[in-house]
Amino acid sequence: MHRTWVEIKELALSSNIQTLRSLIGNGAVFCAVVKANAYGHGLKEVARIARRNGVDAFAVDCIEDALILRDLFPTSLIIVLGYTMSERFHEAIREQIDLTLYDLEGLREAEAAASKSALPARVHLKIETGTSRQGVSMDDLPDLLNLFRESKYLQLIGVSTHFANIEDTTNTEYATLQYHRFTEALELVRTFELEPEYIHCACSAAILLYPQTYGTLVRAGIAMYGIWSSAMVEETMHKQSISCELQPVLSWKTRIAQVKSIPGGTPIGYGLTEIVQKRSRIAVLPVGYWDGYDRRLSSRGEVLIAGYRCKVMGRVNMNMIMVDVSSVPNVQKNQEVILIGKDARNMITADAMAQKISTIPYEVLARINASIPRIVV
Repeated sequence: MHRTWVEIKELALSSNIQTLRSLIGNGAVFCAVVKANAYGHGLKEVARIARRNGVDAFAVDCIEDALILRDLFPTSLIIVLGYTMSERFHEAIREQIDLTLYDLEGLREAEAAASKSALPARVHLKIETGTSRQGVSMDDLPDLLNLFRESKYLQLIGVSTHFANIEDTTNTEYATLQYHRFTEALELVRTFELEPEYIHCACSAAILLYPQTYGTLVRAGIAMYGIWSSAMVEETMHKQSISCELQPVLSWKTRIAQVKSIPGGTPIGYGLTEIVQKRSRIAVLPVGYWDGYDRRLSSRGEVLIAGYRCKVMGRVNMNMIMVDVSSVPNVQKNQEVILIGKDARNMITADAMAQKISTIPYEVLARINASIPRIVV
């Protein structure tokens, strides 16, 4: 029994993995991106389900998560996509965890750490192609490749990049430009007689729309969790009659802590921002912005109780919200409440919640507090 919890539907996640793998075929390794606590779904829970479905490659943001996965999966491919401090390089080298690097300083630090070990540093070299974040420019690339060629402690395992504008537009010009720059970088890599095993740039949107970008590994992110990268991606898939049914994996639930009747004219919550116009019943729910229920949902959000939509009343508190249950029959303390998910006739999706607060479903899901229990169902 939990007062607030997240449910992870194993069948939905398994189905999404199989759907995406059917699009990819056998030409590229399927890498499950489980950064940000598996997009809020639970790192260990998602990784175990993915592994049961034959996935043996995982991408995380930080070394801490990589070490958690290494304990679970001693031989799996694990890639750290984000920044790793040089003080942690020896852990990655010892555990054969792949690092994303992109500058001479980082490579030399990795080489120094590897020289103290019997194992090489396994590196994925990130190429800057137009996102203006992590990545080495084409001008600086020869110096890094020369270091790989000369060092016995650095192993070029992969070469990667990331698209900046592939899911928010139907204009493919910029993505095509980035892919062209990436292929130029790969050609330069080969002139240094380096043959990385993993060539990767395809994110969820690219997996769905641009099979030419698959390389030898694809990074399956938001789509694996049953969420479309954008409405444009979903619309394009339908227009092209590409069969791809994604099932939302996550439901977020809480319970009613108290039910009370209040007379008309009564203000609710901090700042007296909302006043009921008539006699009403409200339910107090033990969830708030600490839990990841965004404060911008104040007086705008909705929850589901017994299949009924119930509006958030007043401000979202740190650990509580109040909702109008006047239209819900037989409301009881401890009754289940759906924050994200489906109940009979109605559904609240991460997309719909994101639209209310002018953000994206990635943020809505990733910000669900990691301390909330994740329950596989």
